[in-house]
Amino acid sequence: MEEGRVFEEMYRRIDTSEMAVLRNVNRFPVYGRDVISPCMMVCINHSGVARALYDMQEVVFRPNELAVVMPNHILRPIESSPNYNVTLLVHSPALCEELKTKRLTHDYHKYHHHPACTLTDEEMKQYMQAVDLLEHICKTSTQRYPLRHEMIIQLTNVMSEMHNAFRREMDEKILKEDNQYAVFNAFCDLLARHYREQHEVAFYAEKAHFTTRHFSVVIKEVVGLSASDYIEQYLATQAKNLLSSRPDLSVQQISDHLGYADSSSFCRFFKRATGLSPRQFR
Repeated sequence: MEEGRVFEEMYRRIDTSEMAVLRNVNRFPVYGRDVISPCMMVCINHSGVARALYDMQEVVFRPNELAVVMPNHILRPIESSPNYNVTLLVHSPALCEELKTKRLTHDYHKYHHHPACTLTDEEMKQYMQAVDLLEHICKTSTQRYPLRHEMIIQLTNVMSEMHNAFRREMDEKILKEDNQYAVFNAFCDLLARHYREQHEVAFYAEKAHFTTRHFSVVIKEVVGLSASDYIEQYLATQAKNLLSSRPDLSVQQISDHLGYADSSSFCRFFKRATGLSPRQFR
């Protein structure tokens, strides 16, 4: 439970500072628990190996890899080696939204099922030079750099274009899958905005301009779960995070927060999803 509080506090701090550059990160904040982060993270692996489930699909993160973990997806860290060492660039939710409005966004979806690419030593050196500059700007006050925010936006875009160049060959191989990933990306964005009031697949299918049946088929082809199962997994993860990190909230309050008609409906859902009652889990 303490790990969960540390995890939540980290994101609260980042949300007030636009972006954080975290050096020498040698472990995940939590292991064996689903986490839904509101932040986008760029991860640069200097050494060691980590293994996790990303939207229920296993991913392995290796040395000299650069990965993007998109916000509002389900991540379950499994393990990391003793020599694991990464640099994290953590973008606040507000910064993520601004970046989407100020640059082309059609390529964001490619990170969902192919989050990592391998860099050469020279590419790693080039990218870390940009990280050094970004960290300097992030730590400098607006009194010294009145256009600090604009500098962060512009440099982040430059680094994104560098990343696009590093992974261009890989992206060409997966181009044919883009449409399905784009649909799944839209689903995740919609779910992050509406999960508290909308639990039905039909709502998300309509928003994505698909029939419910076709929408469910596309989601299952991408993530291996039906759309309804993915919604249930997402809600269960949000519920577990609240039960772990917010002891001040009652089960009734969490039920209300997640949009259930009453606490009995929420408890039945949680028992079905996890095998435990909310109180047993807590």
